[in-house]
Amino acid sequence: MDGNFDVELTALSEAIASEQTMVAGEVHTNPAADKEKIHAALKEQISELLPQSTPASATDDTTTVPPPTTASTNIKKGQVGSKSYLDTVDDSSVAKVNQYIAEAFKNGIQNTLRQVITEDPFLLDVFHDALTDKLYGELKSRGLVK
Repeated sequence: MDGNFDVELTALSEAIASEQTMVAGEVHTNPAADKEKIHAALKEQISELLPQSTPASATDDTTTVPPPTTASTNIKKGQVGSKSYLDTVDDSSVAKVNQYIAEAFKNGIQNTLRQVITEDPFLLDVFHDALTDKLYGELKSRGLVK
């Protein structure tokens, strides 16, 4: 997966679909498990891109972003995880995360991750969590997950 957002999104949906269960001929999904699969897939991609000397634990935070209420790719202070998670991030960092999220949707996840991993580990973590939720919302809006 490199540079084509639609291809990357389809691959994520296929990974989620492979874990869905069939009961009485109906597909049953678990949104929390689906988000965790996205989170884990992004974490794996980040780990593959990080230099060997950089600890992968920078992305080990289990905080997730609540589902977006609009089609916007922007995050807002206080939206990620607990009430204070993004409140401690300055406005320029929030703007950077929003810029990277928009870039991921435009230029692809892998291309954007290559840029984000050069940032502060906290910013990488915020981006990872925010992107997880945005990707889940995008998958739902495209009908790729139920």
